[in-house]
Amino acid sequence: MDKRLKRKYKNQFSSLRDLINSWNLIPDSTPDEFDSLNHLCLSLLNKDADEFKLKKSIYHELTVNYGFSIGKEDSDTLAKEVIKWWIES
Repeated sequence: MDKRLKRKYKNQFSSLRDLINSWNLIPDSTPDEFDSLNHLCLSLLNKDADEFKLKKSIYHELTVNYGFSIGKEDSDTLAKEVIKWWIES
């Protein structure tokens, strides 16, 4: 990966981390607590995944890997926020 792409990814990662942390999923968690979710979202977005794929992946990550009990409508809301962030960034 060239330097320009690395810098772009680093900036996107930092910005998306801010968004994910703003959800306050675990109060007082470390800033890197949800970096796996961050990587997952960025990977999907860079592969042109649609909103359905993103929603399904966020739901899986939060329920299976983090053990949250969230509804699919919650993951839909989070996916929409990530899509909006992606379009605006």
